[in-house]
Amino acid sequence: MFQLTAIFNKTYLDDVLQELSERKIAGVTISDVTGNGGFAYNSESGDINLDNNVMIYIIVPNESIKEDAKEAIRSNTQDLGEESGKMWVTQVLEIERIRTGDINEAALTPHEKVEHVLHDNFYSHEDTPSS
Repeated sequence: MFQLTAIFNKTYLDDVLQELSERKIAGVTISDVTGNGGFAYNSESGDINLDNNVMIYIIVPNESIKEDAKEAIRSNTQDLGEESGKMWVTQVLEIERIRTGDINEAALTPHEKVEHVLHDNFYSHEDTPSS
């Protein structure tokens, strides 16, 4: 299993997510980030040059899906020139879905949403009788 992490211009996020969806790659986490892949501080002018970007994290079960995810990102962000961003891959030793206890590939498979139903005999901490 692998974690693919990529940082790129937020403008292209919708295009990347659409292509990941078309390629049936699920399970993306997105964060807003600020930074610069080069030197952010210009010592001559004293300017700080930081870009507002997004960072996405995708856990994939195998090499083939990892390459599909990389291509989905690359094909939608590569034309940005010097500020196209970066992506890197790290190995994942284990993953667990907390709710079910599924591990590794089973934890990566999307589950159907579970509908929570409250029953008439449900009490909250506020209305539970105490003695």
